[in-house]
Amino acid sequence: MSGSVETGSPPGAAGKLFYGWRVAGACFLNLFAIVGIMYYSFPVFYSPLIQEFGWSRAQVTAGFAVSIVAIGPLFGIMGGILIDRLGPKKILLFGLFAAGAAFAGYGFMSALWMFYLLYFMQTAGYVTAGPIPNQVLISRWFDRWRGRAMALAYVGAGIGGAIAPVLAQFLISSIGWRGAMHTISAGILLVLVPVSWLVIKNHPRDVGCLPDGKSGRPRPAAAPQAKDSLRSLREVFRTREFWLIALGSFLSIGAVGGLIQHFVLFLRDRGLDAEKAAGVASFLLVASILGRVVMGWLADRIPKKYVMLIAFSAVAGAVPLLYAGDVTRMAYVFAFVFGFGMGADYMMIPLMTAECFGVRSLGKLMGIIITTDSLGQAFTPVIVGRLFDVHRNYNLGFALVAAMAVAGAVTVLFIRPDRARARFAEPAVQPAAKPAP
Repeated sequence: MSGSVETGSPPGAAGKLFYGWRVAGACFLNLFAIVGIMYYSFPVFYSPLIQEFGWSRAQVTAGFAVSIVAIGPLFGIMGGILIDRLGPKKILLFGLFAAGAAFAGYGFMSALWMFYLLYFMQTAGYVTAGPIPNQVLISRWFDRWRGRAMALAYVGAGIGGAIAPVLAQFLISSIGWRGAMHTISAGILLVLVPVSWLVIKNHPRDVGCLPDGKSGRPRPAAAPQAKDSLRSLREVFRTREFWLIALGSFLSIGAVGGLIQHFVLFLRDRGLDAEKAAGVASFLLVASILGRVVMGWLADRIPKKYVMLIAFSAVAGAVPLLYAGDVTRMAYVFAFVFGFGMGADYMMIPLMTAECFGVRSLGKLMGIIITTDSLGQAFTPVIVGRLFDVHRNYNLGFALVAAMAVAGAVTVLFIRPDRARARFAEPAVQPAAKPAP
């Protein structure tokens, strides 16, 4: 795509701000709340739920795995299809309403079946308002600056995750767990819904411009063609690159889930008190923010394949650090390396997918990939926990996690984006004699 003269700074740096950065800001807020606050705060509610209702730990934690299996594939894949057909905005708004309604309902629940029903609703909201629609929006609005824009959006998830446990505990201590649930619901429904409704546009052509704010004539929106879409997906499924991305991300994200769910328990077993273990966990999330910023910047400068390889390798290389030397000192070293890789891990998957296959069917593809990743993220912790129960230590479980992470990194080596791009190149935009209004 040619048009305006490109400079060394992001579009909008001089003169009027490119509207895509407003969209990226809205994505930042969505991921801050839906991924950061909603996902990372929920374990803080387990203790008061157990105390009030007498539920077991297995009962309160089963909601995540069960909902991922029962709801994740349906809403992930169907949501991806609908994003490509209806646009991300409508699906995202549906997800925000579902998530907000779920947290409102938690504040009134009185039985375990209500908890599971609301957890299903929360998961549907997470899948349809979380990573997938926001990834598609960033990929549509940005091309050359896609890495930095994706990093901006995902920093929201990192910041939200870093403050979520403290915020949730403060709210529970101040107004009780029911009031805390209602407060989170109000934030989603009264802040995120209006912001997303007013700010988000499905595509740059909706405001008469091109990705990155370049000048030219935007292509008119084509009517959805089911046969063309199906044919395109079948062609994608025949490529080695799609299955390598899906397999590599499944292994790496599964490894992240397997370790992150048991990390604090491992530190407690090795002698760290609860306060120190929580401090290391918070430091890990801070490192993930740095990873997103640095890797997003790199992704705009070097081939995304190598950035993805660095991220996956950091996750793999961090695991042995848990067993190297003094646990207190090495726990922070591990948290930095693992958090740095983990932060970029999630972000690089949509960037690599868009790099290989473009953005036309990105919603469908990410719906499939994220669904498989979520299954790995849900069940690897169960396997690690089972291995701990059998052997009374994490040695074998963490060895499995390390092997998965290494296999995921090796898989990235075989991805050839140039081959996929040659097959799925999207039509170039004809430059205009003057900037689009």
